Amino acid sequence: MIVLERLEPTQRVLPSLPVRPFSVAEYHKLLAVGILKSGDPYELLNGWIVPKMSINPPHNKSVRLLNRWFARVLSDDWVLQVQGAITLSMSEPEPDIAIVEGPEDRYDDVNPGGRDSHLIIEVADSSLSEDRGEKLQIYAQARIPIYWIVNLIDRQIEEYSQPRGGKKATYRQRVVFGERESIPVHLGGKRVALLRVCDMLP
Repeated sequence: MIVLERLEPTQRVLPSLPVRPFSVAEYHKLLAVGILKSGDPYELLNGWIVPKMSINPPHNKSVRLLNRWFARVLSDDWVLQVQGAITLSMSEPEPDIAIVEGPEDRYDDVNPGGRDSHLIIEVADSSLSEDRGEKLQIYAQARIPIYWIVNLIDRQIEEYSQPRGGKKATYRQRVVFGERESIPVHLGGKRVALLRVCDMLP
């Protein structure tokens, strides 16, 4: 286990031509009128509608393994969301896994928000720099307490905690768990399970 602190995320490089960001409400209107369709490979990040990274078989397998494992260990107090939207102030990312507060019918008409989300997980191979950069900044800005990156390249899980908001939002602590280690799962400030890293890696 490696502990690193004071990470600073990278920022998205904007095009040189004049561009305009979209609010979350405007993004929802684009979906409502059919300009964008639910399930299209886009998400809203810091006001910009950006394409999602393509998903390959190892990524898909890791998501399935995580889904199956969390479905076995979570109590009814928690909702397991797979590749669904989280609505934040200027973003609507679609993390691979989100563990949010229950009950299930709480989200009949709205997506979970930052306050509802206790653990966000992104599976990363080609998306690693984005998941360590802009996505990390967005989740820290929303004060989501724990963020994992299942790093398929280095075969490890990176746990980020102690979010700090503001213009330079980030997580104060990063702990790296290698594939021979186990990572404790904390929800609502309590340890609920212990996950073997190797079981989540294809």
